[in-house]
Amino acid sequence: MSSNKSILIIGGTVVNVSGEVLADVMIDQGVVQEVGPNISAKYAAENEGGPRRIDATSCVVTSAFVDLHTHLRENGRVESETIEKGSRAAVLGGYGAVVAMPNTEPAQDSVAVVEFVRMQGERAGLVDVVPSACITVNRAGLQLSPFHSLAQNGVTLYTDDGNGVQDPVIMRRAMEYAKELNITLMQHCEVSRLTEGAVMHEGCCSSHLGLPGWPSIAEVLMLQRDLELVRETGAKMHFLHLSTARSVELVRQAKNEGLPVTAEVTPHHFSLTDEKLSGFNTVFKVNPPLRTMEDV
Repeated sequence: MSSNKSILIIGGTVVNVSGEVLADVMIDQGVVQEVGPNISAKYAAENEGGPRRIDATSCVVTSAFVDLHTHLRENGRVESETIEKGSRAAVLGGYGAVVAMPNTEPAQDSVAVVEFVRMQGERAGLVDVVPSACITVNRAGLQLSPFHSLAQNGVTLYTDDGNGVQDPVIMRRAMEYAKELNITLMQHCEVSRLTEGAVMHEGCCSSHLGLPGWPSIAEVLMLQRDLELVRETGAKMHFLHLSTARSVELVRQAKNEGLPVTAEVTPHHFSLTDEKLSGFNTVFKVNPPLRTMEDV
């Protein structure tokens, strides 16, 4: 959207914090000036020098989305994705900002790599690309990343995305630093000893197919551990792609208790079940795995 010309969006369903309403939206110099029903009558037609008009009938008009969990792959695996291509996909989907996960090659565990990701996002110039950094060096779970230097360079989100931090001592120390530096940790909840060799949710469907199962308790145990560590340290924590009903219950309870925690779920985890794998279609093989209808 050009910011040097007025734009009038007509007849869309405007969605904001107040709810939904059929309305027109007037934008001038990239800034929303007015939202209301039938305001288009106040402005000259486009061919008379008035604002560019966009008919949004049957469309939703809202502020840009923010994706907290994107795999842009660059640096390293550019054959899968680049920051520019990921930015193009984001803006076409209505996103104004994305958080770049640190599971790159090399991993985003240093100022140099994080700055490269930030620079590539700025070079693409399409959406805000916010780099996250690893909790541990190379996401290996053995040694903490240099939190202080990363935080001094503006990194506020830290995660070993795809690898849950297995060692409770390492995780406790990370939370202590997070509290001191006012940063947020993001955890992939998975006790890896319980998921070795697993390819799908552990349940009736995996038993019927004869495939090794991924038990729900592997997610719940790490979530419970980290909630207690949050209670002890006061660190801010965000839990990535939760997949079980019990996990949602635990997070809801923690939020009601005032703990500084948030969580996310994916569209496929609240719309699909492990039964989708009954035909051995690997499109539905995801991490964490699709669960049961009860979890949906």
